[in-house]
Amino acid sequence: MKIRSVQCRMLAGTLSKPIQFGIGAFPTFSATLVYVATDDGITGVGECIVRKAPQVTKTVVEQLLSPVLVGRDPHDVEGLWDEMFQQLRGWGHYRGFVFEAISGIDTALWDILGKAAGQPVSKMLGGAGRPRVPCYSSSVYFDEIPKMVAEAQQQIALGHTAIKVKIGRARALGGRRTDVASVKAIREAVGPGVDIMLDVNSAYDAATAIKVCRQLEDDDITWIEEPVPPDDLDGYQRVREGQGIPVAAGESEFGVFGFRELIRRRAIDIVQPDVARVGGFSGARRVGALVHAFNLRYAPHTGFSAGIAHLASLHVAASVPNLMTYEYFFAPNPLRDLFTEPFPAPVEGFIDVPHRPGLGLELDERIVRKFEVT
Repeated sequence: MKIRSVQCRMLAGTLSKPIQFGIGAFPTFSATLVYVATDDGITGVGECIVRKAPQVTKTVVEQLLSPVLVGRDPHDVEGLWDEMFQQLRGWGHYRGFVFEAISGIDTALWDILGKAAGQPVSKMLGGAGRPRVPCYSSSVYFDEIPKMVAEAQQQIALGHTAIKVKIGRARALGGRRTDVASVKAIREAVGPGVDIMLDVNSAYDAATAIKVCRQLEDDDITWIEEPVPPDDLDGYQRVREGQGIPVAAGESEFGVFGFRELIRRRAIDIVQPDVARVGGFSGARRVGALVHAFNLRYAPHTGFSAGIAHLASLHVAASVPNLMTYEYFFAPNPLRDLFTEPFPAPVEGFIDVPHRPGLGLELDERIVRKFEVT
């Protein structure tokens, strides 16, 4: 089996009402899908994480990385990962768009291997005997506090046992005091038996994060996520050492070398790689080994990506050691449901992992064309 071609398609979907969170307003979801075709007639699909300009990752995939792959055996997936990484690492391009491009290609290669072997990717990755994985409902975004409370209650009524709540408001939206008030109102409404995760999206500095966490320590918070910007490693250390809520991070980090420093400093408790940014399945596996070695917890990130990344993260959750939970995205996302059948839905805090070969769901060409950017 040889790789015949590597091509991309760009997607974009705009919400009628932008989502508001710590980074600001987010109106448009974007994605770059990667299609890797073999001479045996198998096509694997992957996704590069995109927040803006899918044209950038498309160019990296097709112009810089495709020459490494064409004519090669997809079974050499780990070696191909290393070659793609080394191709640009020497020039200083070991993060950002290059890593996101590698992520989409690697996911597509593992999809090929699963389809060729007649096995789901979770089994190809070694498996952990998890036909279903624990999950939490994500996310309750900024709104008036009664509306946030009602949304949280609605999710718990649907059977969820854990929920993520956004904090990190700008001063114009009420700042940290409104953040604290919203969390306390939600805790009172859902009761003590529900796990509450908080996500700052890097909107605080360390001092503010510590102050907020200390005010919420009695509310049994499961984690505080991205309390400071991803490059503020000293800030992460200060937050973890300065209060008692576990610290989570990783959606903005790239590859095992990026996570190595966060983990070496013992700056986080829960590691949250995104398969569409961390280097695909190969990158997620390598980070998983590091998480296991340091006895931390693994909680794959999903969020504003398209459905391929959400699906791939589900296979990661089914296979890595030290899994804590999977992020099930209930908030509006026009690019999540791209398949010929519904995306798996949680039941009583667990979500089933697709068991058919490869990623396990097939893209619906009509839906993909609806969102395609040409």
